[in-house]
Amino acid sequence: MLKHRDFYHQSIKYSFNWNVNHHREKLDQLNANRRDYIRLGKYFKEICEGALPNNLFNTREFPRVSQFKIRGIKNAYINSFSKKLIREGKIQNLDSNSKLPYQTQQVFKSFEESEINKTPGHEAVLKNILIKDKDSIAIEVPIWKRIRDSYITGHIDLIQIENDIVKIIDYKPEDDFIFSLPQVATYGLLIKSIFNFSKITCVTFNKKHTWEFDPNILLTDVKKYLLSQRIEARSWENFIEY
Repeated sequence: MLKHRDFYHQSIKYSFNWNVNHHREKLDQLNANRRDYIRLGKYFKEICEGALPNNLFNTREFPRVSQFKIRGIKNAYINSFSKKLIREGKIQNLDSNSKLPYQTQQVFKSFEESEINKTPGHEAVLKNILIKDKDSIAIEVPIWKRIRDSYITGHIDLIQIENDIVKIIDYKPEDDFIFSLPQVATYGLLIKSIFNFSKITCVTFNKKHTWEFDPNILLTDVKKYLLSQRIEARSWENFIEY
């Protein structure tokens, strides 16, 4: 059973969908995080009822998490850095046979077989995964938080719960996961601070790869590397609580 609510933020449509059955199955499993999953369900229910500050999402006064990218470094350098993180095991790189890429490939295949003459977009990929994957709980999840005298807002592509780990997931068909790592990691750190989850993993995927990492990598390895490259404009640090 899907619960659904559309939002228009800065003239862009975001279709929040919550798979209540999948969420209930997680609640029925005996685990130490059940109370946290109930809180997450209450949050989703409020979103379904439209209880979110749309004015914060529609103003350009406050930054959006999607603006947080690695910039100012040549592609060859940043790609070399990402390979180093993968070699050291700080980012896990899974191939096209892993779950999320495989599910994405099935959506593309379905479009081809149905002779739909276009590439499946975010909504088609994410909603298909939400319906078919038992670990998937919600898509296009709006998130906001007051940080000192400002706010931060964003939309999380997909939230999963797998083996008592909350996964904050972003679909990046353009294959630029390392440049968008600050965005996805910030989502993870915000969710962790709001709900106090003990186990959070961030994931970026497309139909060829999955990259998994601890969001704290943004505060350690990535920060250290950007400082070594004299990149001082790390705007996300103003919205992350250490």
